Amino acid sequence: MISIRTLHHFQSLLFRFLSFIFNIFKKLHDSYTHHVKFNTREYQTNGSFESVHYEYTGNNTSGWTILRNGKKFVKLGTGFTLVKTVYCGICSTDLFRKHLPYPLPQIIGHEVVGVIDNIPVVSEINASHLARNDHPDKCPYCKGGMHIHCPDRLTLGINKLPGGFSPFFLAPVAAISEVPQEIGIKTACIVEPFAAALHAITITPPGNGDFVAILGPRRLGMLVIAALSCFRRQYGLHFTICGIVRHKHLEELCLLLGADTVINICDVAKTNLQQQFDIVFDTTGNPDGFELSLYLTRHIVHLKSTHGNKVMGMKHLSDMVVDEIALLPYKDTHLKFTWLTEKEKRKNSNIYVSPAVSDDFIIHAREVHPNAAFHRLSIDKAKEMIINDSDFFENSPVPRFDLAIVTNLDEADSVIRPVPSEEFSLIRPRGAILLADTNAVIQESLFSKALLERGVEIHTSRCGDFKLALDMLQANPEMTKTLEEKFITHCFLLEDIDKAFMIAKDSEQSIKVVIKINQDA
Repeated sequence: MISIRTLHHFQSLLFRFLSFIFNIFKKLHDSYTHHVKFNTREYQTNGSFESVHYEYTGNNTSGWTILRNGKKFVKLGTGFTLVKTVYCGICSTDLFRKHLPYPLPQIIGHEVVGVIDNIPVVSEINASHLARNDHPDKCPYCKGGMHIHCPDRLTLGINKLPGGFSPFFLAPVAAISEVPQEIGIKTACIVEPFAAALHAITITPPGNGDFVAILGPRRLGMLVIAALSCFRRQYGLHFTICGIVRHKHLEELCLLLGADTVINICDVAKTNLQQQFDIVFDTTGNPDGFELSLYLTRHIVHLKSTHGNKVMGMKHLSDMVVDEIALLPYKDTHLKFTWLTEKEKRKNSNIYVSPAVSDDFIIHAREVHPNAAFHRLSIDKAKEMIINDSDFFENSPVPRFDLAIVTNLDEADSVIRPVPSEEFSLIRPRGAILLADTNAVIQESLFSKALLERGVEIHTSRCGDFKLALDMLQANPEMTKTLEEKFITHCFLLEDIDKAFMIAKDSEQSIKVVIKINQDA
């Protein structure tokens, strides 16, 4: 008779043996050199698509070489896995891609689901050190919970990393999540925008009694409504969700996805809606939507749009969204600004101050926040300090200023992008710019007045956590079913991508348009 101790010892040995075999197969798989060739429709500088031949050669451990029409195009390091594409969704970023400051031509598309060994998977889009398993401990952004802002990241379908409108894409190894069986593979291509919607809500969560508006519910806005509905149910909250639309055919879907009420802005006098909402989520994707959001809100506008256009005098509002920067009226309490989901309380040790801010103002701020260093510098001097004297920021989590105090929107623009063509900000990702009324400048902008006279806050957010999104969708099967059956309105083949983009731009014809890439998957 075998003793319990002997049985446990045998089970332990068996487990170690199986783990050993698994690791051998994993190493063999990782070291196996893949070589795929395909033609796909590549996005050009003028917004058109052209058929281009690509070749991907490599593996996880030695890196990848990408050829375009037979010539070397991109060389990727280690930490990427080949995924066979099944579906890829079209979003506003794709539609406005030619306006964004990233190299073209490129294979675009980032709302992508594919298969690895016939297992459906989705991938987060930021190929950071953390996502590639490439010494994330050496990157202050990756080890500090801000891997989506890693300066060395590539971004799937947006910046340098070829995207999902192709038969194959390369996904960062640590960014891949398996799709639960409860979520259909077509629905899985909306995990990326659903994660972004859920992320916005966790950063700007409504409280009991709040009246929340979603402006422009369509591709992203409908998912914000759905995420708000799931969030409210999960945490037992009581707030009102209102979809604000311009098109009659969107009203029913707003209600199906959880809105309590819907307002068609074309049927209501604008003056009746002035400052009627506690929080407005602007998902319109155009500058006019942001101006309307300021008009509608009492307290907060949460901006999700990255269209790249000038908005109410600000050139870099889209870049503010990319960096997840808040723009707030100066208050003593905002010197203690923190990102809501962070585990550790911020110190905000280094604060940039515009030269236009008065001495008296700085003296007062130092009394309120005595542990901070206030640096009144020109934009050029501040940038030089960041580049050449990063040790100066030893008390900040990344080598950037934690906050900035400015006197007007032009100064805010300069803080966000000191050099307009470079993705470089004076302040840290998820930091804040405080707009001060110092009486040094007369504030004539309606944008500035909303902040300074009414105390409106502008919050932004970008990509979300895929695992949280998958868990939320898995826990709400009725919502997931509604999204697949009602939210996804059109599906095209890759060869018809021109028509698909034309339909996606037409708000009367479509809501969510997806591309079926591989017919056999």
